[in-house]
Amino acid sequence: MIPSEFIDDVLARTDIVEIIEARVSLKKSGQNYSGLCPFHQEKTPSFSVSQDKQFFYCFGCQASGSALKFLMEFDRMDFISAVEYLAQRVGMEVPRDRSVDSAVSEKRRSLYEVLDQSASFYREQLRKSDSREQAVSYLKGRGLSGEIAQSYGIGYAPPGWDNLMKKLAVSNADRQLLIDAGMLTDIPEESKTYDRFRDRVMFPIRDLRGRTIAFGGRVLDDEAKPKYLNSPETPVFHKGRELYGLYEARRRQRNLDRLIVVEGYMDVVALAQNDINYGVATLGTSTSTDHIERMFRIVKTIVFCFDGDVAGRNAAWKALQSAIPAMEDGCTTKFLFLPDGEDPDTYVRQVGKAKFEAEIDKALGFTEFFFQGLESDLDAATTEGKAALSKLAVPLIAELPKGVFKQLVIKELSERTGLDSDKLVITTGLDRPPDPDRTVRTEPRRTSTQRQLKLSKLTEYALQLLLRQPNVATSLDEDNLSRLDGRPEWQILVELVRWVHRAEGETSTMLLLSHYQESPYFEYLKQLAEQDPILSADQLKGEFLETLKKMLMEGDNQQKQRVIDELTAKPLSELTLVEREMLQNYRKN
Repeated sequence: MIPSEFIDDVLARTDIVEIIEARVSLKKSGQNYSGLCPFHQEKTPSFSVSQDKQFFYCFGCQASGSALKFLMEFDRMDFISAVEYLAQRVGMEVPRDRSVDSAVSEKRRSLYEVLDQSASFYREQLRKSDSREQAVSYLKGRGLSGEIAQSYGIGYAPPGWDNLMKKLAVSNADRQLLIDAGMLTDIPEESKTYDRFRDRVMFPIRDLRGRTIAFGGRVLDDEAKPKYLNSPETPVFHKGRELYGLYEARRRQRNLDRLIVVEGYMDVVALAQNDINYGVATLGTSTSTDHIERMFRIVKTIVFCFDGDVAGRNAAWKALQSAIPAMEDGCTTKFLFLPDGEDPDTYVRQVGKAKFEAEIDKALGFTEFFFQGLESDLDAATTEGKAALSKLAVPLIAELPKGVFKQLVIKELSERTGLDSDKLVITTGLDRPPDPDRTVRTEPRRTSTQRQLKLSKLTEYALQLLLRQPNVATSLDEDNLSRLDGRPEWQILVELVRWVHRAEGETSTMLLLSHYQESPYFEYLKQLAEQDPILSADQLKGEFLETLKKMLMEGDNQQKQRVIDELTAKPLSELTLVEREMLQNYRKN
C-alpha cells in the first residue's frame, strides 16, 4: 500500500482547481469555482470546487471528494494510478509500503510497456510490411481514412509464426512477458511458442488512460476461423469490464452525452468514419451490468444496436436484463434494430450520418421494449394473457432500483393488466408507490446519521467548527481530550481531533475528509463541512473551545442526573452513607 502520509502530502501540494479545470469549464463564483457537473447531465451549473477546502461537490447529484476522488471518477483511474498521476505532477516519487510486493506493480508496468510496443509494431507493419496490401485494401474497402485508422491505432499482424516474437523477445524474460501479456501462445508440452495474432487487421484495446491493454484481430481470409480473435485475460485486461472504443469516444467527442453499443470493432470504427464518435463494443461477451454501470458513470443514455433478426433480438433482451439493476432515475436505455442483413458498418455507409442518428432518436425505449418482449408470446388482450404478463414482469421489475422510474414501470404494468396499482403492489409484493402527500425530508442522510451517532446539537456544532478549520483541534490539550474520550456520542469528534494532533497541525478540511471517504459517516461529515458558521477565522478557535466547555458541562450534568436517578430509584434504607451524602450534594448543586 501507499503510505497515507504520502497521500496527504501529495494532496496538500495539489491544486484541485488546476486538476478539474483541465477537464471541466469552471468560472470563479465568490470564494469557489462553479461549472456544469461532469457526472450528470444538467443545464444550470451545480458543480462547485473549493480552492480553500480543496474539495469538489455537486448540489445536483451529490458527487464529491478530493482531487484524488475526481480523477478516479472522471478519468476512471484506479486508486494507485490516480495517486501516481498526482505525485508526478508535483514532482514526487510514490513510495511503497513493505507489505506490498513491489514486483507486482513492476510486472504491471512491464505489461503495459510490452503491449504498447506490440501496438507500435503492428502499426509499423501496416505501413511497411511486404504483405500489407491485402490489409490496406480491406480497410479502404470498408471506407476508412488514414486519419480514422490512426486515431484508433489500427495495425496489421503479418503472416508468419514469430514476427512479433523476433522483434520484441530479445531475452527469455521478454518472451515470458509477451506470453503473460497474451501476445504469444505457449504450449510447453510441445515446446512451442508462437505469435497469437497472424495475418489479421489489429485493433488495440485501450483503457480510459489510453494505455493498450489487449488486442482484437480480424482475419483477412474470410474462410479462416475465428473471424475475430481477442487477447486472453491478463493481469491488465478483464474483458468482462472493458469496452472497445470508450477511450476514443471520450477523446473524439468532448461533450459526450450518449453511447451506442455495437457488436464489432469495425462497427465502432465505421461509425466514427461517419462522424458518429460515440460507438463502443463489448469484447466477445454479452453486455454485462458492469459494462452498463461503467457507461452510466460517463453518460446517461445508452443505445444498444442489434440486427433485427431473432439472434439480434435475443441479444437485445439479454442486454435489457443486464441493464435492469443499473436503471437509476435519470438513466436511459434504448434499443435500435437494423434492417435484416445490415450491420452498423454497412448501414451507416448506406444511409449516412443524419439518417442513422434519426434512427437512433426513434429507437425503442426501455419500457416499450420491455413489455414488447414479454408480450411477444402472449395474448395480452385475454385475462390469462394479462395474468401471465404480470407473472413474467414482476420478478424483473422487482430488480429495478427504487425510484420514480420503477414506479412508472409498475404503473405501466398496471395499465396493461387493468389491475389497480395498489392492488398490483399488494398482490405481487412490489414496492408501494410513494405517497405524494408525504412530507419529504430535505436531509435524510444527515438525520439518520445524527440519530445513529446520538449526537447532541452542541456536538454537531463542534464538529462543524472543527471541519471548517481543523487546526482549532490543536488548542485542545490531552487532559480535556481525555475527558471527552470514552463517551460514545463524542467518539467521532475525538477521532477527528486525534487525527489532527497526529498530523501536527499540517492539515485541511480536504485532507481530514479524505480519510473518511470510505466511512459510513462521510456524507454527514461532508454536509457539516459545507455549512458556514458565519465566523471569522480568528473567532473559530475561541468558539470551538467554548463549545467543548459547554459539552463537558452538559456531560457532567447528565452524569450527575443519571447518578441521582439511580440513587433515587433505590429504597432509602438500602443507601449507604456515602451514597446518601452524594445524593445530598448533587441535589444542592
